[in-house]
Amino acid sequence: MDDVPAILRPIQACSRTPSWLRRVILNVHMYGGLLCFGFLILFGISVLNFNHPFAFTKSPVSVTTWTMPMSDPKRADGLDVLESLPIRRENNLAILHAMGSFAVPFTSFDGQWIDADTYHAHFVRPGKMYDVDVSGGTATITQTRGSVWSLIRELHDYAGTSYPESVIASSWRWHTEVGTLFVFAAIMSGVYLWIVGRRQRRIGLLVLVAAGAVSIALMILVTVGE
Repeated sequence: MDDVPAILRPIQACSRTPSWLRRVILNVHMYGGLLCFGFLILFGISVLNFNHPFAFTKSPVSVTTWTMPMSDPKRADGLDVLESLPIRRENNLAILHAMGSFAVPFTSFDGQWIDADTYHAHFVRPGKMYDVDVSGGTATITQTRGSVWSLIRELHDYAGTSYPESVIASSWRWHTEVGTLFVFAAIMSGVYLWIVGRRQRRIGLLVLVAAGAVSIALMILVTVGE
């Protein structure tokens, strides 16, 4: 163990695993990376799009407006924002059911009477958003469909969103969680395979320490100060 950096000797001493277990870890590393390929490509493109939001990635593909019969939502006269929240949630759910959409309110506080006769709600789902005005038993719905760039961006942005009205749409959230676990497994197995390997230990240690230091430094720099 003379060629092993001192900092790694305790780790290497504990890493004498059977060959079959090492093969398992190698397979986790290799196939975990393959399983995460699409997930990481999508998130990488979306991060670039977040950092470089060129005008052509923002323009909607189409805006469509139509009307349909719809019962007037319940009123919440005399209630403050928090007290009226259950009523607005019930109204929003009734609107979505009438539309047959699995979209969700943009925030939990969306949905309000904008005047004495009109209830307005704003709903989103990856690739589309809806503005709905209900008045006098009629809903006016404006659907804005985004470009493929906005769809990719929103798949990232809404990764933690649950869609109660659609198991298929909610599966994207489960996919991102599973993908994150595989990414973590691929990282840890890669570090393990590097530790127990016999080549490039010092340069690997240098890269690991430098990358960790840069990441931590950037996290601190962007979170301190006024």
